[in-house]
Amino acid sequence: MNYEIEMMKYAKDLKVISKNKKIGIEHKKNIEGTYMGAKVILDENGFRIKNNKKKSNNKIIMLGDSMTFGWGANETFSDLLNEKLRNHEILNAGIGNTNTIMQISNFFENFSNKYNYDMIVLNFFINDFESVIINKPNFLQKYSYFYTFLNNKLNTVFIKFKIKEDWEKFYSKNYSNKEIREETLNLINKLNKYCLKNNIKFVIHNIPELRDLDDYKFKKETLIIKDFATKNNIIFIDSHDALKMYNEESLWVTKLDPHANDKAHEIISNYLYKNIKKILN
Repeated sequence: MNYEIEMMKYAKDLKVISKNKKIGIEHKKNIEGTYMGAKVILDENGFRIKNNKKKSNNKIIMLGDSMTFGWGANETFSDLLNEKLRNHEILNAGIGNTNTIMQISNFFENFSNKYNYDMIVLNFFINDFESVIINKPNFLQKYSYFYTFLNNKLNTVFIKFKIKEDWEKFYSKNYSNKEIREETLNLINKLNKYCLKNNIKFVIHNIPELRDLDDYKFKKETLIIKDFATKNNIIFIDSHDALKMYNEESLWVTKLDPHANDKAHEIISNYLYKNIKKILN
């Protein structure tokens, strides 16, 4: 249950570097593995599925990063929505370590013409304005668990002594990169226009950082994406409203890995179900 080592295994086993630099990372197809104790099955599209894949002509695609993919969770909010929304198939296109630019670029190149969608949900996390640079890993980065473990421990020491930024400063700093921010918002607007043209409902769903939910540190940053959505008549929903009433550590995969666990995915799925049902009606 070591986060860094399990992430390394996930990258090595299930990911490939895309030929398209804007996409950066793609999932492999028809493959499975177990990471952070959770079984992961990828279908012919690289979408995460459960053992029994649901089939329906009415499709909703979930775009996002590791929070959408369901890192460390046995059942993702996409899985749970598949059970709740009986007339729709939910496609989980989440890929860990990607930003919004990569996610939307992947959609347009690989999936926009593959199915007829009733709805596209862009799941936005606090680091989705991050500039992600994809470099081919060296031998140690790809194969050495000890190297990964040691590197993680050194980073922890550097953060403790303020040689490197902590998670809070790192996330806030992402929003200061105006070039990435503008490119991201322009691409979201392109996706919105695509949805309007094709009569597809478009939703931006904000997933909060699961630390400090009571005294949330990123309200100002969340307002950037919320105000953009409002300005462009895009439906915006925020799972912080549902998650903030729970003990935050009860929502984490482990104490050192604050990704959403099964409990958090259940809460998010209930919140999404309530909102998506209204939108579909």
